[in-house]
Amino acid sequence: MSGNGWVGEAPCAGDARFTAEETAADAPTEPLVLSLLATCQGCPFRSQCIDLVMPSMSLFDGVCGGRLWRNGQVFATCTGARRSELRERGRRPITHGTEAGARAHNRRGEPACSMCREAGRLAQQARRARKPAPDA
Repeated sequence: MSGNGWVGEAPCAGDARFTAEETAADAPTEPLVLSLLATCQGCPFRSQCIDLVMPSMSLFDGVCGGRLWRNGQVFATCTGARRSELRERGRRPITHGTEAGARAHNRRGEPACSMCREAGRLAQQARRARKPAPDA
């Protein structure tokens, strides 16, 4: 499946427990982490998940691609996870809150986050202010 359409079909779709806030204090052997990794175990989208989140490049904290990540490093792995799934395919992390960040969201075909959207709006406003007024 191309694009990010697979996200809604992933076993973790809509489950907020996969966020960093939910797993930040948990050790790799805590029941919540083990439950989340078990959910990832049968997921056919582990590679795509890592490509989307880019956990090592973005210094991610949480569960992604069948692994528990802390500061972009793998702390625990689900059963059956393969090393080949860890390849992040060259996209750099977005510099959120900047005009460049807004452009990066656009290039990826995703809606810009609120910080990038605001930065893009302010940059456009500044460009318009610098543009000379037409002669009357």
